[in-house]
Parts: sequence; structure tokens; C-alpha cells
Amino acid sequence: MMKRLFSLGLAAAMALSLAACAPKAESPAVPETTATAEIAAAEAASAAVEFYAVSNGYYPNGFNAGDAWYSLEVHLGYCLLTKTDYAAATRRVLCSVPGCTHDSESCPAWLPGRGTGLKTFTVGDTVYVYHPVPTMNYQGSWDNYYAEVVEPKLQERPAGLENLTEEELVAYYKNIYAEASAPTGFYCIEGNGASRKNVETSQNLPQGILRWCDGTALYGQSVDGTNGSTPKGCRVDLADGSVTTFPMMQEENIVGARGTKLLTTHPVTDAPLPNPNEVGWEVYWDLLQKATMEYDWLDPVTGERSKVLERPHDGSTFGNADFFGLLDGKLYFEDWTPLEEGGGQRNAYCAYDATTGQWADLLRPIPNESMWLPNVTVTALPDCAEQQGRYLWFSGSDNVSLENLTWVLDTQSGTLTAVQQEMTRSQLPHQAVQYLAQTDDGRFLLKTSEGETEESYALIGIEAFLQGSTDYTPITEE
Repeated sequence: MMKRLFSLGLAAAMALSLAACAPKAESPAVPETTATAEIAAAEAASAAVEFYAVSNGYYPNGFNAGDAWYSLEVHLGYCLLTKTDYAAATRRVLCSVPGCTHDSESCPAWLPGRGTGLKTFTVGDTVYVYHPVPTMNYQGSWDNYYAEVVEPKLQERPAGLENLTEEELVAYYKNIYAEASAPTGFYCIEGNGASRKNVETSQNLPQGILRWCDGTALYGQSVDGTNGSTPKGCRVDLADGSVTTFPMMQEENIVGARGTKLLTTHPVTDAPLPNPNEVGWEVYWDLLQKATMEYDWLDPVTGERSKVLERPHDGSTFGNADFFGLLDGKLYFEDWTPLEEGGGQRNAYCAYDATTGQWADLLRPIPNESMWLPNVTVTALPDCAEQQGRYLWFSGSDNVSLENLTWVLDTQSGTLTAVQQEMTRSQLPHQAVQYLAQTDDGRFLLKTSEGETEESYALIGIEAFLQGSTDYTPITEE
């Protein structure tokens, strides 16, 4: 639990640090107006489509369509969208333009910059890449960026770029500038990589707020719900990029989605929460500490809420750091006991079935003190996501800080397997292979080696893998 809280604090500190270093930009605003009649009708129609996650806030950043895995391949100053075909065991740049060299914006799969904050997902035969306004947003012209950033770098080469020619270094930074100055929008790759259409949103949106799709739009919230604020639900239409809003409660956060509903959490107190600027932040924070966290299903079209369960406020910034995501209708939590000297004793991982209303222990006690559960939310189409609910992947470490251990829990049998298969090449000693996705035909997609310039991937049957097999089907590059 302490590790989770530390990670949240570290992420917040990094965000503040980046914001302080970035050129000053106007705060992205979400429109106050309600949806038009046409958009409201579209929202009502989309309510029949199931939600699925396009981001879980945790690595890996890719999307599982059941028959293929879509992910970004990072190069020097640009990224390429790739498709890993499970049936063929091949991986290729998602471009079918004859003679394309995949090294410029004329390639449908080519994206400028480092890929920061990008989210990849599919709707039908179209592959979308959503790009928010970068944290290091730059609103000036290329000439200004060249004078402020590039010229100093030409005089003193950054680490890792020492061997680039002046022309190559300028090209590199031009791509970084293109990413840093781009407005919010979608890259829509169609025809299995034959063409691409770019759609800008009607409002610029910061990173991290859009995480769920219903097949016609992305959903999230306009602010994080902290500091006494009341967030607005946010819907961004995939067809035209129009941004509309729906009401949310004070300190409410969207933390999951299933079917046609979003899962939210908010604090419940004996009396309405006051304005923290009027009563003081210490008083406000003390009230939050005594609150109960309520989890609700929210229909973003009608605004209707139905209660799922309540949990004690856990003392973290959002009050729900003990929540580890929603998968296949189950909410996953860490059970822990506060200690008088501060912090807490981690006792177990458990799951609440939102359909039956029943609790089930997954691990009690936690067998290794380094074990932790990354967010269980999977970025996959709805049917594919439900299949992945059987196996939970835990991370851990046999040293001070670097995570190199992995366990797989079969939630049906209760069997916990320590992964013995290691990467053949890795930056960490004894690094376990990395899980990426589960295929519709019952295999795991794994990263089996990694390096600064080269990575390897493979497929293997689930039962064979859990028995320790390394009889992989390697993914070949097309």
C-alpha cells in the first residue's frame, strides 16, 4: 500500500516538475455548453454499445483486438504504429502504401515525437491513435522553438544524440516540436494501413483524462476531482472531434467502465463538503479522511447513478488508492490495516463481484512482501477483455527498487505461479518475460527480450507457459 501511495505522489511531483519547466500555456478548457440535440441523440444511440478501456494508466501501452495487438514502436524522434497478427505470428508497420519507407509523415503509421500520452484502440476496421496536448506543450512558432531549444542543443549535444549530424539533429527536434505543439486529436488509420485521416477536437484536452470508448466516442473527465473541485464528465466524438460534457459530483472520479455504464467513486460525508478555500485545507482534508468512498455505476447519457458498494477512505489523495481496477465485472482491492506509527499493513488482495455482491479473497496473506498488483484494467475490446479476467499478473522485486519478478494467479483454481521464464536479453538481471496480452485462441503474447534498439516477442499456450515451458512461437518482423 505504501508503495502505491508513493507512486502516486511521485507521479504528481513529476507532473508538477514538468509543468514548471514547460513554456506557459493557457489552461485547456472544456466547454460549459450542454450537448446539442444531434449529439445528444448520438449519445443515446451509443448507449447500446459496450464500453471498453483504451488506457489503464499503466504500461504496456497497446491495444488487444483479440486477433491482433496494436502498439507503438519508438524510434529517434518519431513512432510507428505496428500490428502484431496472432494467427500469422508476424509484426509489421501498419502501412500498406506501396514503396513506403515509413520515415516521414506521408506514411499512415508515422507519428512525430516520442509518443507521449498516445492511446491506441480500434473501432471496427479503423485503428485510432488519440493524442492529447502534451505536458511539455509549446505554443510558439517553429522559429521560436528553434531559437530557444534547437540552437543551444547544436552547441552542446544532448546525451545519446552526439553522433547525429547537424541536419539529423534539426530533423529530430522538428519532430519533437511537431508533437509538442500539436492540438488534441485523432489519427484514424484505415484500410489496414492504406490511408490516414486526422481529426482535431473542438477543445484542447490535457493528458490522462480520456480512458474509455463506446465505439463512437472517448469518455473521461475534465479535471481530476481533487482540491475541492467538481469535475465535468467529458465526451469526445470520434467522427468530428466535438467535445461535450455531462455533470459529475464533487470530488468524483471515473475509475472504470463496463457495459453501458461508467464506474465512479466519490466521498460521502455526514454534511456537504465545504469550500476548502473558505474553511481551510486542513479542515477540508480532515473531513475527507472521515468520509466513506462510494462506488457507483453512472449512465453518462441519463445521469442516473446506482450504488455498487462503499469502502473507507484510505487516506490517499483520491481516497481510493486501495482500488486496483475493474475487470470482468469485478472490482479489485487491497485489504490493509492502518498502523499507529503511520503507513499500513498489507493483508490481502480481494475482489468484489458487482453482479452477485459477493467478496472473494485472492491472496491472503500476500506471500511475498514485494508483490503488488498493477491496474487490472485491460485495454481490449469488450469480449476480449472479459476473457482476460481469469489470470492476474503480479509484479515484484528481489532487490531494492527494480521490478523483475512476476507471478500469475489463476482466479478460477486459486493457483499462484511464480514465472521462471526470463528474458533472453534485458536491462535488469533475472528479468521475467513481460506479459502484453491474451489472445482469443488461448495464448499469451509476451515480450521475451528488450534492449535500447531491439525487442523480441512471442506467443505461447497458457497452460504450457504456466508449466514453465519456453516453447515459444516467435513473432517475426515483416
